[in-house]
Amino acid sequence: FIAGIKKERLFYTDKELPRVSVIIPAYNEEETIAKTIRSISKSDYPDFEIIVVDDGSTDRTFEIARKFEGGRIRVFHKKNGGKGSALNFGIKKARGKIIFTMDADTIVDGKSMKKMVRFFKDEQIMSVSPAIIIDKPKNILQRVQYIEYLLGLFLRKAFASLKSIFITPGAFSAYRKSFFDRYGGYDEGNVTEDLEMALRIQSKGYYTEMCPDAPAYTTAPAT
Repeated sequence: FIAGIKKERLFYTDKELPRVSVIIPAYNEEETIAKTIRSISKSDYPDFEIIVVDDGSTDRTFEIARKFEGGRIRVFHKKNGGKGSALNFGIKKARGKIIFTMDADTIVDGKSMKKMVRFFKDEQIMSVSPAIIIDKPKNILQRVQYIEYLLGLFLRKAFASLKSIFITPGAFSAYRKSFFDRYGGYDEGNVTEDLEMALRIQSKGYYTEMCPDAPAYTTAPAT
C-alpha cells in the first residue's frame, strides 16, 4: 500500500504479448516426451517456439522428439551435461523475449502460458510460476505428494504477496530472457537449479510472481 491506496497491477494486453520460447530439456524421457510436446503445442499463445534439448539420452527420446520437428518446433541433441547445461544450451538458441522452462514429463493447460506472460508488464517481475499439480496420483506416495503440492499453492500465493517466492519450479516457469543475458544462465553445478535461480532473482532486486489459475501437471515419483 502507498498512502493507503493499493498499487494497481499491470498486465499485458493480447496485442502486447511478446514472443515466447519454451525450452524442454530431456534425458531418457521416451515415455513422456511426445505427450509433453503435444501439450505445449496446443497452447493458445499467439507467438511461441518450442526448443527440445536432448541431453545425451540413451533411449529413444531424441528419435521421438525429431518426429515433431518443423514449424515452431526445433530439436537439438547434445552431450550429457545435466539439466542446467541443457537449459543454457536452449537459452542460447532462443528467439523469444520470455523463456519458459518445461520438464519433459509436464502437461500444461492451453491457457496457462498466456495467463503467466501477462504479469511481465511489470518490469520488476523477472519470473512467473504456475500452479504445479501432481498429475493423476495413483499410489499412496503420489497421493501424499498431491496434498503437499496443493498446500504449496496456498503458501506460494502468500509468499508472492510478500514478494518472497524462493523457488521457480523447474516443471514449468517463465523468465525474462534479458535476465539471463545480463546475469548469466543456470548454475550447471547446482542440483537445485530452480532454487538457485529464484534466489538470484531476489538478490538482484527483482521479483517472482505466482499465477494460481495457470495449471501445470507434473508426474510424481512412485517409489
